[in-house]
This record gives sequence, structure tokens and C-alpha cells, in this order.
Amino acid sequence: MRYFLPTILIATAIGMFFLLIDPLYKEIGALQQQSASFDAALAKSKELQTVRDDLLAKYNAFSTTDLDRLSRMLPDNVDNVRLIMDINNIAARYNMSLKNTKINIIDEAKNGALGPNRKKYGTVQLEFSVAGPYSVFLAFLEDLEKSLRIVDVVGLTFSSASKDFYDYNVALQTYWLKQ
Repeated sequence: MRYFLPTILIATAIGMFFLLIDPLYKEIGALQQQSASFDAALAKSKELQTVRDDLLAKYNAFSTTDLDRLSRMLPDNVDNVRLIMDINNIAARYNMSLKNTKINIIDEAKNGALGPNRKKYGTVQLEFSVAGPYSVFLAFLEDLEKSLRIVDVVGLTFSSASKDFYDYNVALQTYWLKQ
């Protein structure tokens, strides 16, 4: 009897350890690991908020006119109507008007490019015709060059309509930011 009670108490303690304490201990360890990962995520979140706040402060430092000019220079969507209107307004300064306008959004994937297109910008090609004297056309091209919108002249043909008056077929390439 003298050894019976201590043996039962030891057996009960061992049973409680394996049935209650050990599973709770493992659960607490898992919760501590989960808590550590949450703490790391929270620290990363605070770091990202700091970066976001810094970038937002830099963005807010730009004036609205600068932001408007930037969006005109490299828009974030394909705005065909605005592009044609801008070029037509430049041509109107020289008593010229756009004719036979064609817009073509260039998709590099369809043009034989291999692999995914990772460019952060898209390309639009605009073709149009104008008519006028050569000196007026040169001034038109200079204004087009100085406009806010980034354009590359990729094609130019001309024919003589009459003396000192030409028909010009122009192909421009311009760009837009992809989202």
C-alpha cells in the first residue's frame, strides 16, 4: 500500500502530461509561431506604409499643372480622339487639316515577338494626310516635335498637287502607359 499511492499519482501525472499538457504545449508552440509570423507581417505592413507615405508626399509635391503635362505627354490609356484632336489643332494653326486618319494599336505579341510582352507601355500608330506648302509643313513638324505628346515620325511620303503645294502622308508612332 505504501508504494501503491505514489505509483498511482505518478501514473496520473504521466497520463495528464501525455493527454493534457503535451497537446496544449504543442498548440501553444504553434500559436507562438503564428504570432511571430503575424508580427513580421505587421512590421512589413508598417514599413510599406512608410514607403507609401513617402511616395505620396513626393507625388503631392508636384503641381497639378506638372501632373497634367505629364499625363498629356504619356497618357495612361489609348485616347485616340484626343490624339487626333491635338494633332489637328497643331495643323489648324497652319491652315491645314487632317484627312484619311487611321489609328493602329500595335500589339507586339501579334507582330512575331517571342515570349510575353513585359513592356510597361503600349504603342499607337497614327497615319494621316495633310496638304500645304513645304515651308508650312516644316513649321507643322516643328510644332509637332515641340508638343507635349511624345511622337515619333515613322513614315513620310509626299506628292506634288500643284506648284509649291504638296500632299503629305505622315505616319506617327506614340505611346501610352499600361496599367
